[in-house]
This record gives sequence, C-alpha cells and structure tokens, in this order.
Amino acid sequence: MKKFNLSCLTVLSAFLLIFSCSEKEEPILYPVDEDVILKDVRYGNHERNVMDVFLPSGRNPSVTKVLVLIHGGGWIGGDKSDFDEIINPENSSELKEQFPNVAIFNLNYRLATTEENRYPAAEEDIESAMSYIFAQANSFQVNGMETYLLGGSAGGHLAALYTVKNNSSRIKGCISIAGPYELGSLYSDGDNESRQVLNAFLGGSPQEKPEAYHEVSPINFISTNSPKFLLLHGRDDTLVPFSQAEKFQSALEGSNVEVLTVYYSGGHGIPPEHIEQAFDAIKVFLE
Repeated sequence: MKKFNLSCLTVLSAFLLIFSCSEKEEPILYPVDEDVILKDVRYGNHERNVMDVFLPSGRNPSVTKVLVLIHGGGWIGGDKSDFDEIINPENSSELKEQFPNVAIFNLNYRLATTEENRYPAAEEDIESAMSYIFAQANSFQVNGMETYLLGGSAGGHLAALYTVKNNSSRIKGCISIAGPYELGSLYSDGDNESRQVLNAFLGGSPQEKPEAYHEVSPINFISTNSPKFLLLHGRDDTLVPFSQAEKFQSALEGSNVEVLTVYYSGGHGIPPEHIEQAFDAIKVFLE
C-alpha cells in the first residue's frame, strides 16, 4: 500500500509540475513601438507553408488592419519574394506612409509542379495561412476582424476564391489584379499558356475535370454576403482575358456586392504608367 501511495504521489507531482509550467507560458506579444519584420513564419508542414510578416510600429490591436498578399505565377511558379520590393526594411517608412495602420502578411503556398500539389493544395494552404493569422492576431497586435486579401494573377484567383468561399465577418474586402474567376471559360478564351497552366493546376481540361473547374471558380460562390471587391485588369490581357473581370464584375453586381474597378490599356499585370493609379485605388479601398 505504501508503495502504491508513493507512486501516486510521484505521478501527481509530475502532473502538477507540467501543469504549472504550461500555466506560466504566455503568448508572444510583438512590440508595437518598433517595426517588426518576420521572415519565413511557418503556418503548415510543407516547406512552402511559410509567410513573411511586416508589423508597423505604432500599431493598435483595435485599428491596425491585416493585408494578406498572395503571389502569382500560374499556380506553378512565383514566390513571396516577388513582393520584396514592397516589404523590406529600407522602405518601411514609405510603406507606413502609403498604407497607415496596415500589417502585411506575405504568403507562399504549394505549387502545382507535382501531381500531389495540384488543386486543392493551394486553396488548402491559403485556408491554413488565414487560420494561422487569425489565431495569432493577438500576438501580432493587429485587428483580425479587419482583414483584406490582395493577389495578382493566380494569386488574385486564390484571394478571390478564399473570399467568396469563406463568408467571414473578418474579411472586409478583396483586391484582385488580373485574376481569373471562371476557369472553364479561361481554358477556352485564354491563350496556349493559359491552357498549359490550367492542365498542370487541375490535371486536365474542363471536359476531363468538370467538378474541379466548378469548385475552383470564384464566380460560382458569390453571395449577397460576399465583401467588397476591387478588380484591376488590362483590357489587352491575352493570358487572362479582360472578359474574366467583366464576367466577375457582372456577377458581383448581380448579387448586390460592392465592386470597384480599375481597367486600363495594357496586357497582363499593371503597366508602369498605371502603377500610381492602381496604388491610389488600393489605398482608398483599404480606408
């Protein structure tokens, strides 16, 4: 009996010790009196499941918004480093001046360069990254209830897809630059490069993968609860035809969703002569 009591006491003491240690652990609070730049913050198990984070000095958990950046590259290329000109210590002052009270989260995600990383891998990664950001909002000392997504090309598609599929009160708006929104018509209306990347991303044509093309098209998931959108697109785009933006705009308006547009002459992306116009529109959209 004595031996039994001693064993119980040992187990109980160990449990209390572990519990007391865990009780003392407190979440990290990143300082608000200085800029904080975090590189390769992990949000999942894959090597591509990392993000860079820019937390501006002077931020306030009640007013500092979240802006999530999603790079393009046809779902098979690209990297968060594509935004390095925006997020780096050298231009932090200008970044804060242009986008006051905005914290930036710049994501990588799995690329469809192998069969196992085809859709829905990228969508799942965006969902995991967003869940991580929301869960860590207090540590970052930002307002997760004021979140915007911004993506270009394939990143614009992923930003729009997450936004319309997750009708969360946290998401206040989505900014998409040259994104595709109805991938079946992109296959038929786009150029050969469009079809090649769609085959890689989805594993076949719309005739071969009809369910995948439906599930991956943001236009199919718009509702009256969708947040506002800002669409930027070149009228001469051949990779992602301008008709993609027109169709998406019409569908958003048909569901009484606020949609702002910046359409310009030029091809895929934003031509240098329209950069200032685009930045001004994005700043107004985030206000």
